[in-house]
Amino acid sequence: MKNTLTLGFLAISILSFSQNQLKELPVPNSHAVVLENSSKIATDNEYIPGPVVPRKESIKTKKAVNYDYIDLGQTYYDLQTNSSPGRRIALHADGTISAVWTTSPDAGTGYPNRGSGYNYSDGTTWYTGRDNKIESSGRTGWPSVMLLEDGSEMIIAHESNTGGFVASRNSTKGSTNFISTSAILDDVSNVNTNRVPIWNRSATSNGKVHLISNYWFSDANGVPLVTRDGVSSPTTYSRWDVSGDTADITHALLPGYDSTLFQTGGGDSYAIDVRDSIVAILLGGLGDPLSLWKSTDNGESWTYTDIDNLPFKGDRANAKLLLSGDTINTNDGSVDVMIDASGQVHAFWGLGRVMGGIASTGDTSYSFFPGQSQIRHWKEGDSESRIAGSGFDLDQNGQYDITSETLSGLDGNGNVPNNLLSATRTGATSLVTMPSASMDADGNLFVVYSAPVENQLHFLNANFRDIMVSYSTDGGETWNGPQNLTQDGTQECNFPCAAKSANDFLHVLWQQDETPGTFLQNHSASAGSHPNEINTMKYAAIPTADILANVIGNDVRTASVQENNMNEVFVVSQNQPNPFDGTSQVMIYLSSGSPVTLTISDILGNVLNQGDLGVMNAGNHTLSIDGNGLTSGIYFYTIATDNHQVTKKMQVK
Repeated sequence: MKNTLTLGFLAISILSFSQNQLKELPVPNSHAVVLENSSKIATDNEYIPGPVVPRKESIKTKKAVNYDYIDLGQTYYDLQTNSSPGRRIALHADGTISAVWTTSPDAGTGYPNRGSGYNYSDGTTWYTGRDNKIESSGRTGWPSVMLLEDGSEMIIAHESNTGGFVASRNSTKGSTNFISTSAILDDVSNVNTNRVPIWNRSATSNGKVHLISNYWFSDANGVPLVTRDGVSSPTTYSRWDVSGDTADITHALLPGYDSTLFQTGGGDSYAIDVRDSIVAILLGGLGDPLSLWKSTDNGESWTYTDIDNLPFKGDRANAKLLLSGDTINTNDGSVDVMIDASGQVHAFWGLGRVMGGIASTGDTSYSFFPGQSQIRHWKEGDSESRIAGSGFDLDQNGQYDITSETLSGLDGNGNVPNNLLSATRTGATSLVTMPSASMDADGNLFVVYSAPVENQLHFLNANFRDIMVSYSTDGGETWNGPQNLTQDGTQECNFPCAAKSANDFLHVLWQQDETPGTFLQNHSASAGSHPNEINTMKYAAIPTADILANVIGNDVRTASVQENNMNEVFVVSQNQPNPFDGTSQVMIYLSSGSPVTLTISDILGNVLNQGDLGVMNAGNHTLSIDGNGLTSGIYFYTIATDNHQVTKKMQVK
């Protein structure tokens, strides 16, 4: 039986996209793809390509927010995942909560002080000042948090320079004193070449830590490519015995994982969950099959399920896709997996779509279409998947209107594509992406995910993202949503992660800043399109009763500063660098020509300097702030036209 989702958005049809030049995506070990742009798109809502009947629904009125956003910590490192969210927040049985993320307290080249951020709530209060990493040394990232059976916590993060994983452990949950190991599971001792496994996903049960990871390689850094059973950079499974403090399974290939299924592994295109002696591992990837391995004996033996029956698998996938000429649905590499209380496995993924190359031109790559707006759900026993989430038609015009800036990534030279103001897509993910699932004691399922919001635009023309939620009260047979959890409209809310367990609240972690996209993947030096700015890790406890009652809705706030200045002058979220000595730059955008002034004032409001910059034409302009002669401290700069002005804070060293 085919199940549908009651959605605020049902689109009209599938549109064709113009294709740009071939480029390598900024995702390690990704396939080469051809990208495409469209200034306004309507994306499909049926899994099989074809027109669907548009349906309009009134926008639910958003209730007064009765939950707070909590600042857990800040970070300059702003890429929390390449695709799948992972296990970054945990609700414990006593109502306490632990959260982790990749953090950096500074913006130094290469982020040498990068590591695992950590915070903890006793059920009412979170710690403050949690901006530094917990590891004592090394450059780490991609943490997973786990509560061990003795009441202590273990956080496993990868050692990014040489590979392997740093296990940090406290004496009891909530303690901020962690003891970190040297790299474990580094996969060096038993081979003649240096293998570099990173990007872990870890979970624990029955005294074991179950871990999946992928191999990184880099010709530029002298890190060799690992190929096993015909798969380059394969994804492997390891198991760590907690009491023995040793590995009893080290980087094993799951049964049947070879070149008949995958050409290559992919950093973060996988997920893991455990419950008692059950382990579930879900592997995906853009253009790759969606594959489930399940163990009921703590990882000793496995059964395999082909979830999406993708016809183009393994090392011949590109050639077969090319010869077929088909456009096919796949996953975008953002996946999550959950084991419910009955032991049944649920899989979630962002919908992707690819098309074969053009044989007559010798193009053997495939095209990928990022304008997909579905989260899919499957559970054991299903013959087909169903829609579990989508974007939202906020203006109720029958289509999901998203700008090309939101759909696009930087080109092969790291530049913003022609005629665009920015390019803010995360890797090879789709518009609606990064599902993270949760379940409460009554069996209600929730999935949070990231989606751009119609008409909520940054001044560089990219849609801001918010965190959405859908829910099911019948074990996933039918889904209701989306509802917008963050509803900001002037902030980028991305990389959502929900605690696997929910009580009276859904516990959600995400990253938030003032600019769509990330500095690490979307900054163009020539365009200055994404500053290296501070990001805040946010937390909210959302009442599940509100979600189930459909009262959160989809209204979106719009800040008065952005409204007042939408047709005049816009300022990049922050001057760069900041803090600074000497000079710092600010980029502005004018939608039409206007005289512009720059004013510097101190914290008491005293004007220290004011300059008339003359009449500037429409478009982008870079202004320089001269900090010479200013003593160390906090100042404000104001950029104004005849009718409007924007003021920002800056710090002089």
